Amino acid sequence: MPTNDDLTRVLTRPRSLAVFVAIVFLVTTVQALTNPLAGLLEGEFPWDGPVPLAAVVALVVLGCAAQSAFLFLSARAPVVAVIGTAACYVALVVGLSIPRWLTALPLVVAVTVFLLAVSRRPLVAVGWSVTVVAAVSLSLFGWALSTGVPLGIVGSFVLEAVLAFGTPIAGAAALGIWWARRMRVLRRTRDELAAAAERHAAEIERVTTLERARIAQELHDVAGQHLAGLLSLADAAVDIDVLDTAQATELIAEMRAEGRFASASLYAALRDLRIQNGSRVGPTLDLRSLDGLRDFWAARGMSIEIEVRGSMADLPAMVSTTAYRVVQEALTNASKHAPGAATRVDVEASPATLHVAVRNAPALVPRTAPDAGGLGWGLTGMAERVDLIHGTLTAGPRDDGGWSVTLRAPVGAFDAVSL
Repeated sequence: MPTNDDLTRVLTRPRSLAVFVAIVFLVTTVQALTNPLAGLLEGEFPWDGPVPLAAVVALVVLGCAAQSAFLFLSARAPVVAVIGTAACYVALVVGLSIPRWLTALPLVVAVTVFLLAVSRRPLVAVGWSVTVVAAVSLSLFGWALSTGVPLGIVGSFVLEAVLAFGTPIAGAAALGIWWARRMRVLRRTRDELAAAAERHAAEIERVTTLERARIAQELHDVAGQHLAGLLSLADAAVDIDVLDTAQATELIAEMRAEGRFASASLYAALRDLRIQNGSRVGPTLDLRSLDGLRDFWAARGMSIEIEVRGSMADLPAMVSTTAYRVVQEALTNASKHAPGAATRVDVEASPATLHVAVRNAPALVPRTAPDAGGLGWGLTGMAERVDLIHGTLTAGPRDDGGWSVTLRAPVGAFDAVSL
């Protein structure tokens, strides 16, 4: 939709403005000369004016050209354009006594009034419109009286001329004021959209920074904890008696499990990093992908039971994706801290709330290798994700020695959010 600035650009470009003025000139000239030319072609056009008809036609063409030329001032001096176009109209009517030839010329004045109303305050536009209509009316009334015709005929002529001139002027002023108001609303809306886009870009940047930090934390956790665990197991394997095959087998099994977990964690973190860098990867995983997550860990020896109540397809993308990441992190922690323990995932979705709980039993086999002193970044990362969707996250030990992670998040507030 064009705006005031668009109109200004058109009216200040020499080529565009010249085309506009030329069109107005041609239209008004053709309309003004229609009556005399048609009469001359029919051979029934009596002319008894003091000025020869050819001279009158030439003056009409020059007057239309002069009136159209004032349109060149519409952008820089709209008041001058209004006064000039109205003066040309009055000069042709009064000077040549041909009011019925010039019915299109008031429309040119209306164009300048419209452009004045677009670029000035409403009171200014209304004031100049009233002034121009009053001045033209008085000029035509004085000219009509000077012709010596009866007063009744003068009154009828002036009324007709005022209506023919004043109606398009009033309409142009009203249309210009309405247009200017709509354009102000449009500009304000554009500014608000631009500000919203900036806020959205800043939020995306903030979330991206948090996500990159989480990925860095995961990589650090894998390198610092799981690889340290592998080194500890390797050191223990070096120190054992070569004849103690049972202990060696146990250490090798733990090293294999630790290595598999480190590999899976690195894969997940590097996959997220590829997403951050814009690489083409698979679709974003959400709660509808829980079966794949269960199969992944089941292939690595975990016993996982999943129960879903409610429709996962109707959840907002941000909520569903965040909940999936919480389940993913909770299962990762369960596999690390409680190897072999039974784990249960409960998901319940309602129109207002999403509830997710991941519970694991105590580890079947106590870990012989000490932890590498992780910094708890996995839990911190989950909390930061949940905070973005205005949810709550709780995690802690259970009475039976197991561990529980619980997520509650609103659903209705994110109906319009998508990833």
